[in-house]
Amino acid sequence: MRLGVYGGSFDPVHWGHLLLAETARAEMKLDRVEFVPLGVPPHMKTVRTSSEDRFAMLERALAPYPEFGINRCEIDSPEISYTYKTLQYFRETRPGDELFLILSSETFNDLPNWVEPGLICERASLIVAQRAGCPEANFEGARGFASEERLDEFRSQVVSMPQIEISSSVVRERIATGRSVRFLVPDAVLDYIEARGLYRQRKESAR
Repeated sequence: MRLGVYGGSFDPVHWGHLLLAETARAEMKLDRVEFVPLGVPPHMKTVRTSSEDRFAMLERALAPYPEFGINRCEIDSPEISYTYKTLQYFRETRPGDELFLILSSETFNDLPNWVEPGLICERASLIVAQRAGCPEANFEGARGFASEERLDEFRSQVVSMPQIEISSSVVRERIATGRSVRFLVPDAVLDYIEARGLYRQRKESAR
């Protein structure tokens, strides 16, 4: 199986995430894409909601699409989530699969700052998605930890997704300020957000 691995906080998952995954799946002829929600964040990165809330939103968003799945390996682990460890998990549990790590171009450009970027490039082939308003992938910056042959492979796997501008931070900000996020997130995700009261702006305590 040609298996795509797509990690992120998904806080919340939105249509841009699904469109990026579908673009990678279709253009690179992947058999399946596994979404991997972030567990214990590295570098003190914050998430606004619990792992279980983010997993539940992903479940609802992906339910209609059998070619997409969710993997709990990071949120079930007590350890800090590092991509090189996640890819090793997939290599051990799916030894017969060809692994592809799906990254946006801005995430790829940050790869030199990640832990063990060389192992990441060794354990999976990278698919780089170009998103609206984001810089193009800087392959020169990856020369320090990936061979020229590997970089040529990655260059051939740049995919261009339809240019829509949606981000989780924009979705959260709109909810916090009482604005509509309909058509930014799947309806089932919106229903869950509203039922749980997620991302609402907290009122300051009266003094």
